[in-house]
Amino acid sequence: MRSSISVSRIGRPTALLLAGCLLVALSVEIAARLALDRVSKIQRRTAHEYSFARTSGTQASGRRHMLVVGNSLLDEGVQFDHMREALAREWDTRRFVVEQTFFLDWYYGLKRLFSEGARPDVVVVMMSTQQWTRSEIRGDYSAYYLVNVRDLPALARELDLNATQTTSLFFARMSKFWGVRAEMRNFVLGRLMPELGRLMDFSSVIDPNPLVDEEVERVAVGRIARLKAIADAHGSRLLVVLPPVLDANDGSEGFVRAARAVGVATLKPVTSGTFGRQLYRDTGFHLNAVGAAAFTERLITALRTELPSMVPRDVKVDAAVRAPIGQPSFSRSSGR
Repeated sequence: MRSSISVSRIGRPTALLLAGCLLVALSVEIAARLALDRVSKIQRRTAHEYSFARTSGTQASGRRHMLVVGNSLLDEGVQFDHMREALAREWDTRRFVVEQTFFLDWYYGLKRLFSEGARPDVVVVMMSTQQWTRSEIRGDYSAYYLVNVRDLPALARELDLNATQTTSLFFARMSKFWGVRAEMRNFVLGRLMPELGRLMDFSSVIDPNPLVDEEVERVAVGRIARLKAIADAHGSRLLVVLPPVLDANDGSEGFVRAARAVGVATLKPVTSGTFGRQLYRDTGFHLNAVGAAAFTERLITALRTELPSMVPRDVKVDAAVRAPIGQPSFSRSSGR
């Protein structure tokens, strides 16, 4: 009898505790899904661009389709609305920016976008050579926005994650709160300390590890080939844009050699080291508004020169007549 009463007394508090934990979990998940995108400008932009990127090339428009992906170097370094308008006559141009991302983020990110239906004629990837060569991801945030569930085991192996880290990625893929909890914290901190962003700008430093062209070439050749294979498999062409940084020794010569070896065009509208420090908002990595304006004009010119050779004018196939995956699609010339 005493044992039965004891179990009953322990069971009820435990049940109440579990119910309370479940209620809290549901509350924060609802807050992440319904409130965060409304109150956070960055989150609202990310959600909108993700939705827009998934439909790139799926709607008949009479124009060719270009999807531009990248991180903060794209967001801050390219005046995208101006670029889109400049190319609007020929191209339906969309972008998808996720800050603090690297090669692996976009390798799995493009796999996911294509699997969800995106069919752009050209995919433009804009990252620095350093970001191409580093083997890391943004973590749980990338798991939520950029990685398919079925690709998580492969990603965990590439990153050599332990069981706890891998489990966190799976939770993040299923739960928006778990995936964006760091951004929720940063949003609150930003409201409490509005000058925190400026402080981070002043404290940012360039990676002290030198970029050697030969090492960049060795690492980049396989990575560029992996992205090209994904684009080719879905009837798209891959184009790389290298942004300018203050340090002229950015490894770009090695990167260009690697890209040429696998038949992928690379644009360097501005050579690193040619923009002065006054055109950067930090220590030489992110362009300020004046620098972005200058870079955007040169990028538009470079795209107008390069794009016609990638997707000839007479090759214009809208989504309504494109073949589904698994069936023959129209052919394109191989990369240069």
